[in-house]
Amino acid sequence: MSDFCAFNKLKITNSFYRHKDIHKFTWEAGGTKSVIDYIIINDRLESITEDTRVFRESEIDSDHKVVESKFKFLTHAKYSHKKKDKITYTKPTAFKVHLLEQESIRTLYRNRLKGKLTPLTGEIDTDWLKIKEAITKAAEESIGYKKWKNQKWLRTWDEEVQRATEEKKASYRKYLQNKTMDYYIEYKRDRAIVRKMT
Repeated sequence: MSDFCAFNKLKITNSFYRHKDIHKFTWEAGGTKSVIDYIIINDRLESITEDTRVFRESEIDSDHKVVESKFKFLTHAKYSHKKKDKITYTKPTAFKVHLLEQESIRTLYRNRLKGKLTPLTGEIDTDWLKIKEAITKAAEESIGYKKWKNQKWLRTWDEEVQRATEEKKASYRKYLQNKTMDYYIEYKRDRAIVRKMT
C-alpha cells in the first residue's frame, strides 16, 4: 500500500493525526486489532484535510469500524481563483532593414550612426548601452519601424482559396443532411485541402 501511494503521489491520512489507539484501529475481531482501512488523498486535498479518525460508536454490523476524515471547505469567495491580469501580446518592434539595400538609405544610416556614436569609456556595460542607443536612434531616423500587417494571409487568400472554402462548406452541408461515411470522407478531404492552402 505504501509503495502504491508513494508511486502515485498519494497520502494515507490515518497516520497524520494524534489519537488514542482505539481511534486508530479500523478492524477488530477475536481480540486482534489492526489498521486495514484507509483514507487516501492526493496533494490537492492535503491543505484542506483537518483530521482522520475511527468512530467506534457507529453500528454498521461489521467487525470494521467507520473511518472518517474532516475537510475544511472554503467559502466561494476564498476558493474562487482571482482573475489573472490580462496579458496583451504586442508584436516586437522591427526595423525596415530591407531599405538598407538602397544606396542612398544606407549612406543616410551610416552618417546618422557616425553622428550618434560617442567616445567609449572602456566599461563594457556602459559602452554597450551607448552603442546600442546609437544604432537604435540612427535606425529610427533613417529606416523607421515596420508596421505589422498580416500581409501574408492577404496574399494567400485568393479566388482559388475562396473556391476551395465554398466546396468544403458544401460538402459539410451534404454530410449534415446525410451522415454517411462517404460524405464524411469527402468533407474531411475538402477540409484538409483548405487547411493546406491557407
